[in-house]
Amino acid sequence: MRHILFAAFFCNVFLGYVWAEVIAGVAIRVNSHAITIQEIKAAQEQFKVNKEQAIDMLINERLRDDEIERFKIKIDEFKIDDEISRIATSNGITKSALISKIAKEGMSYQAYRTELKKQLQTRELMQKILASNVSITDENELFAYYNKHKKEFDLPKSVNVTRYSSKSDALLQRAIKNPKKNIDGVEKTSEEISLHILNPQIAQVFITTPKNEFTPILNTGDGLFISFLIVEKKGNKLMSFEEAKPLINSRVVAQKEQTIIKNHFDKMRSSAKIVYVRK
Repeated sequence: MRHILFAAFFCNVFLGYVWAEVIAGVAIRVNSHAITIQEIKAAQEQFKVNKEQAIDMLINERLRDDEIERFKIKIDEFKIDDEISRIATSNGITKSALISKIAKEGMSYQAYRTELKKQLQTRELMQKILASNVSITDENELFAYYNKHKKEFDLPKSVNVTRYSSKSDALLQRAIKNPKKNIDGVEKTSEEISLHILNPQIAQVFITTPKNEFTPILNTGDGLFISFLIVEKKGNKLMSFEEAKPLINSRVVAQKEQTIIKNHFDKMRSSAKIVYVRK
């Protein structure tokens, strides 16, 4: 009889716990972390994904939080301040101007700092995961990639572009949305750019941007923002292995890093305790 009463008591406690989770809006538990129905809906809206994809993203986020805790990754306020200053400098604006821009985009400064902290934690976590895993890429591996992907290195010799430049990032973005419209404060200039004289990584921006589309906005560092509308790509030339080597190396390393990180979190996920409270 005592065993029956104990079992009934345990069952009631368990059901009470589950019911409390349901009342609280908890949909999934990942180890010690909860994922709520509201979080799933918010992720769907923010990232324009379906429910399953949103759940997958949130589970990975909770696993990342576990790893940040395991590696004892700490990001203090000074690191966040330094990162904000770095972002402002890279955009050619002051820290105050960056904060003002964030506010105009509808995000509070504190929310921005919180998001930045997550990014810094993730960056440091990735560095720790990769630190002892990425093997050195040798010449044979690079050459094998080159031979297998030669089409990637059969590139136009030059591109005809229209350069859009402005001292205002906002005005330049408006011009990009309305390329045929003349906007005060935005200058347009037609140019032909020879790609072989450019840094390979910069050349890739022009190579990968499709015809009739704009390159990402670049900051020249002297208060000027520029973007290029690709008008025409002219002539083709196969890059030599030596010319392509820096680019190949960055691609091969990036592929390795993606594989290592994916395998790391796949392993974590397979051993994680994931409980669906309700669907």
